[in-house]
Amino acid sequence: MDAHLFRLFCSAACPLLTGARLAKVQEPAEGVLTFNFELFRPHPVLGRKPQLVFKSGRKDPFAFLSAARTSANAEPSAYVMRLRKYAAGRTVRCAVPDWAGRVLWLLMSGAMPGREQTGGDGAGTGGSGEARDSKLVWLCLSLREGARLCFLDENETPKPVEPAWPEAGSLASACVDWRAWPVLTPALRRTLKDMDQLDASALLADLEAGGGDVFLYAKAEPEEGSRRRPVVKVSCWPLSPEQAGGLVEEAVADPLEALMRAGGDLVLAEASRRAAQQTALPLVRREKRLLQLLARQDEETERLQKMLALGEQGRLLQSWLWQWPQDYRAGSVSVEGEAGPVAIALDPRFTLRENMERFFHQAKRAMRGFAHVEARRRELAGELKALRDRLRETLMGGTGARKEAKKAQPQALPAEPPRRVQVFASSDGFTLLRGRDAKGNLEVRRLASPHDIWVHAEGGPGAHVIIRRSHGGEAVPERTLDEAGCLAALKSWLKDEPNALLTYCEVRHVKPMRGAALGTMRMDKVLFTRSVPVDPALEERLRPGSGGASAEPA
Repeated sequence: MDAHLFRLFCSAACPLLTGARLAKVQEPAEGVLTFNFELFRPHPVLGRKPQLVFKSGRKDPFAFLSAARTSANAEPSAYVMRLRKYAAGRTVRCAVPDWAGRVLWLLMSGAMPGREQTGGDGAGTGGSGEARDSKLVWLCLSLREGARLCFLDENETPKPVEPAWPEAGSLASACVDWRAWPVLTPALRRTLKDMDQLDASALLADLEAGGGDVFLYAKAEPEEGSRRRPVVKVSCWPLSPEQAGGLVEEAVADPLEALMRAGGDLVLAEASRRAAQQTALPLVRREKRLLQLLARQDEETERLQKMLALGEQGRLLQSWLWQWPQDYRAGSVSVEGEAGPVAIALDPRFTLRENMERFFHQAKRAMRGFAHVEARRRELAGELKALRDRLRETLMGGTGARKEAKKAQPQALPAEPPRRVQVFASSDGFTLLRGRDAKGNLEVRRLASPHDIWVHAEGGPGAHVIIRRSHGGEAVPERTLDEAGCLAALKSWLKDEPNALLTYCEVRHVKPMRGAALGTMRMDKVLFTRSVPVDPALEERLRPGSGGASAEPA
């Protein structure tokens, strides 16, 4: 995240965070922290309870506010527990941005008692324990170094210095001696070198004034099985065609909205993919081993075929055995075959008749071996197919695959989904899965990720519909919610009604009930209920490849 982009984020986020209560700190992925805030007043886009997603590190750091909250079920680390101890449950008294250093300082309410006071590096100093020696609690969010707690005196309040900007006439020399100018970030220097002096000076003046649009760059082609184009780049200024690399550009006036869209694809979706790949590692290793075993079966088949060919040589030798004495021995003999002379290699330790019997014996062994090799090949091929199915489910975050992978250890659909599962694509590009029957409903849930949305008709039997999300923080448009609800209603007891009431839950809160009918679920937590119109023509419009949904992806 470029410093100028971080400046836009801070200018829009700091007024919102000031006065907000920090409710929870979580670590959903390595290097990614989430801070759940409760705003004093609801924001029109982010709502009342936004989540600050903060990814730090040298490679692709990013920060944004999200309207949807991701959840982390893993056991929190000691690092996260310490942040919770001193920052969670407190209110942000003020926010101090150091945008050039890509650091955001948040002053938390309350104070650190003197008897537990620590220095800026977190090391204990053994204070006197008197109230007058108490420290202010600062939560320091650095895109490069991560989050840390600083306990400072009142006279040690962070006071970032506004960096200097080079004059238009000295811009060329400033780009050469860029270490003296923090505002000339690497991303900005790459852009300025492709611009003439007048345009470069104008861009620098616009950046110095602050504000402006945020430019999102998405893939020209949508993701496989979807009409959604993920964001892969974000910038404070329009990129050149060479830098854009064929990506589709979109200018967004609201920086918080732009960063929320970009962060969902660049941070949360990528973190889900990395987690799925990590979970799939044991399956990948087993797949490699199975491929090696199958290759050995091919080698064994080739060896048996050579042994089987000895039987033909034995029969040929048998037909010409009368030519030689009974105790005749030789390294090879030549006999007349159907296509001409044939040279047969022999073992000189044995007579011709003994060599012939050995050939017949090897051929019989080959026939028996073929049966064992084919049985072993079918066994390995079946195991490989089942493992690849689990691997696909794991890479897309399916709950069934996660359970299998967990047994093995002390966020694209399968190319061909199960026949009991129907696949649709919503008008906004979301993949929708629907079970054809009770067993299909179980298959649908097994293919779903814990953060996907589960939809079911209220008050009676019906199909289960899953709205697939790339990560837990991805917001689902109302149109997609209505379309998923309609698909669920069309295969339920409400199919003949003009409107239907649907229940929406996250998959992780839906559990099968023991002893109940197949496909019966228990909902531990309901997101909301929603009344949707029942349109029988919707199924055909949303089938993949039908071209019925004309809306552009979000």
